Amino acid sequence: MVNYISSISVDISSNDVGTNPEVNSKINRELRNLFKDLGVKSTITNVTGDDIVITSQVPEGLVNEVNQSIFNLLHKYAESYDDLNGVSNTPEDADEGVSYAIAKTESQYGDSIIISFDTYCGESFVDEAALFVEEIGKKYGYDCSSSVSNTPKEIHGIGYSGITTDDPVVIITLKEVKDLKKIAGMIYGGLLAFDNVYYVEKGSAIEIMPPGVIYTMSAFLNGNSIDLYNGIKKRINF
Repeated sequence: MVNYISSISVDISSNDVGTNPEVNSKINRELRNLFKDLGVKSTITNVTGDDIVITSQVPEGLVNEVNQSIFNLLHKYAESYDDLNGVSNTPEDADEGVSYAIAKTESQYGDSIIISFDTYCGESFVDEAALFVEEIGKKYGYDCSSSVSNTPKEIHGIGYSGITTDDPVVIITLKEVKDLKKIAGMIYGGLLAFDNVYYVEKGSAIEIMPPGVIYTMSAFLNGNSIDLYNGIKKRINF
């Protein structure tokens, strides 16, 4: 059976800077129980500025159902509905909304890296940074996906987000967990070449002078989320 890693990135915060930890905790608690009988593993992997990313390991036939359940859960706890309301049933009516990526996984544990970006002023160069990350994965033969698209993006089971969606998410699935260190290091090193793109710890608010972009990088391993910030920090001593 084909398995997928899907990531839904969304701003449900009441402000433009950070998220509500209590809301995140409630969502994660429900995610643990929501899919326990379906063989689906789902958790918040990234918290980047005012965006959260829910990542799931999903069998092929359940992608639509799982996405719809997550969308309903987000509606339940949202403090702001701008991104949720930007999703439309038709591409023509899609507005700025949910960012979505989905990729096949060869690992039975769903080993993957999730990279999430957030902007304060909708900086256009964020798409270039996200596509650069996706290209790193493709270059080394991994299945990859980003939410960046020049046409409205289909979110399976939910609808469409418009091309103005500006807080992208990228998935790189891994064949073996030992590949994690190599790919994460290349992503960090490569993004250093971008002006005004800053690597931050999971849960960090946007505390930079615009124009600027922040990103987080997490490992999704057997349904668990590991923020890679401290691991990379230890390796390069910053």
